[in-house]
Amino acid sequence: PRGGAVAAAAAFDMGLAKTRLEGLAYGTVTALITSAALNLFKFADGKNSKLMANDRFNNILKITFGILLASTVSLGIYTTAIFTIIGIYSKTALGMGHTTGFITFFNSCEKFRQHGFRSFVACLASFSISWVCALLLTYEEETRWWIALPAILVGVMGFLHYNELFALASTLIYSSSCEM
Repeated sequence: PRGGAVAAAAAFDMGLAKTRLEGLAYGTVTALITSAALNLFKFADGKNSKLMANDRFNNILKITFGILLASTVSLGIYTTAIFTIIGIYSKTALGMGHTTGFITFFNSCEKFRQHGFRSFVACLASFSISWVCALLLTYEEETRWWIALPAILVGVMGFLHYNELFALASTLIYSSSCEM
């Protein structure tokens, strides 16, 4: 086998490698979120100029919206690039039959996968909040709160569930006491 010892190649599990590569799907999801975030810019284009004129709350909301969207897009680009690059090089190594190189490369990228995951979570959070801001900026007076309410409720419930899932994964998958 190219790039590695015969024993390493014999012990290599392609099914496990495929599963690990499929775990890089954060890049695809984040690219979709980034695209949706770019489409949200139309919500703050000044159509509601009378709403925006001299209202401190709306001006703060508009600035917050802009910062959150810039963060969403930046985090999305970073996450997409990290997971795409790792995926390309990993598949290249496997395609060349370089299983030892794949294993070494993939394991060496752990810190980048962790940063990419954190970036993915931050992208999701900033997008969720910017979505609420977009709704609040699009509609006027009391109507905007009724329209934004479902997004706020689902967003809060989602964040509670995400944190619960992160805690479960941390305890059951990533703790040092887990058997390998």
